[in-house]
Amino acid sequence: MRLSDQPIFIVGCERSGTTILRLMLNEHSRIALPPQTKFSRKLYKRRLMFGDLLKKENRKRIIKWILERKNNTKLTDLQLNDGLLVQIWEKCATLGDMTATVFQQYSLSRNKPRWGDKRPYYIRYIAQLLRLYPDARIIHVIRDGRDCVASLKRMPWWKKSTIYSMLNWRHAIRMGSNMVNVHKDQFMEIRYEDLINEPESQLRQICEFLDEPYEPAMMNFHLNAEQNIPEYKRPWHYRTSKPLSAKFIGQWREELSKNEVHLLEWCARKELKKWNYHIGKIHFINPKTLIHYWIQYIRFYGLIGLERIMDRLIDLLYYHPLSYKRSE
Repeated sequence: MRLSDQPIFIVGCERSGTTILRLMLNEHSRIALPPQTKFSRKLYKRRLMFGDLLKKENRKRIIKWILERKNNTKLTDLQLNDGLLVQIWEKCATLGDMTATVFQQYSLSRNKPRWGDKRPYYIRYIAQLLRLYPDARIIHVIRDGRDCVASLKRMPWWKKSTIYSMLNWRHAIRMGSNMVNVHKDQFMEIRYEDLINEPESQLRQICEFLDEPYEPAMMNFHLNAEQNIPEYKRPWHYRTSKPLSAKFIGQWREELSKNEVHLLEWCARKELKKWNYHIGKIHFINPKTLIHYWIQYIRFYGLIGLERIMDRLIDLLYYHPLSYKRSE
């Protein structure tokens, strides 16, 4: 089977509906996107440690690193053949080639030519993603920030504060706005609420963007949801095994306090308005709350800035090809 040269990536703030979209696309006869893993970004951050992958000893080192951490990076969730992966990895020449192999083998195991990945976190690293996969098609799922924050507060794996969650959502929206202007032919943005309320219309637009024919089977994603989600993740994805429902849209009204709503609407007013989420008038914010907000703001953007500086420094030292297409 000839694999596609336009991988698909789904990104967005956590709890924005990226999993539902992944499940929908997985029902397409030509598309297979795996459960979320952590290995790709971890490898990219450590690229300097592995060096030039044209050298056999460096390939051995990176293969050893991946296999030793396959539980931690959730690679085991894909249920791929380690022996087959190693055989292919031993012939890889770039970091993009190494990571693409995993996603490609997942698609081939399902007899589908279109491959890719879903991870919300990628919204922060679109430029790096395109260095690995220069011909990628990226879909940014946007959900009402208040519903995202409310949902994150319920997640057992989310250990961040409510203010961090607010900043995280706003940052995702801003990154998406930047990328859609720079990479408009490769970057698409959709609203979660539109996907829920008008699924066929939205899926037709997505298929057109991906240059794939629309298939009605995508609407029945819930019938196969359980087999496409690792068992330990099903408790927080239980709604995906049921038909689409709009009754959870706006649930923030019952789950967020008035102070939380007021702070988020003050913090991300511009972004909420841009995506047509109704907001009320600006309310008075308690000075003590504002102090907490600015402290976390400085920490949030300080860490992002530090990470960017480190990434630029590594770029200066790592001059080897990255693209999964070795000629690029």
